[in-house]
Amino acid sequence: MGRGAVGPPSRYSRRVVANVDRLRQAKGLTVGELLSRAGMTKSYYQSRAGFSLPYNTNDIEALAAALGVSPEEVANPESAPRIEMRVPASPLAERVRRLVDSQAVSESDLMDHLDEVDPAAAESARALLAAVTNTVVLDEEVLRLITQWADVPTEYLTDYTDDAVTDRTEAELELRDAMREAGASSIQFRALGEMSPDALRAIARSLRSRPPAT
Repeated sequence: MGRGAVGPPSRYSRRVVANVDRLRQAKGLTVGELLSRAGMTKSYYQSRAGFSLPYNTNDIEALAAALGVSPEEVANPESAPRIEMRVPASPLAERVRRLVDSQAVSESDLMDHLDEVDPAAAESARALLAAVTNTVVLDEEVLRLITQWADVPTEYLTDYTDDAVTDRTEAELELRDAMREAGASSIQFRALGEMSPDALRAIARSLRSRPPAT
């Protein structure tokens, strides 16, 4: 049986790519030096670092040898002091802005909140929103702090390829918008329980179809 399309990079794949970056920098190597030691071409490496294709086990072994570490250290980003992920900048920044809109605040309000909690996280978030590159490396803690602030599942940012989480969260955000437009002063999403995304959207449509309050 043939293998299907690779699809979007998983959370683990993004962590491994970021882990390679972290280990390379810790060893004081340039990308060119790493590729020379690992016997990889620039185009081959970029297709993996840019998420067009995943690293295979031979790649992990070659990178580990080039970095002077074990394959397990390359393939196990959970062992890093902090968990970093290389992520596509544009779609993730779009989600962060969607969360800002859902709170009816500005990006600066989010940055002020992050500055109070962790100034390094705020700088990382600013870099994401201002990114002009295709991908960026982020500490996963930044994404957790943003989703905590917005009262949505952490996976909406950390595991954005999960269609079920995306659909559920965006339905909740749609309902949040509709409730605000209807004049609701407080929204407790966790009280909605296990209502389906379709049910949440139906409630949002119902709220928006009501005549404005007089």
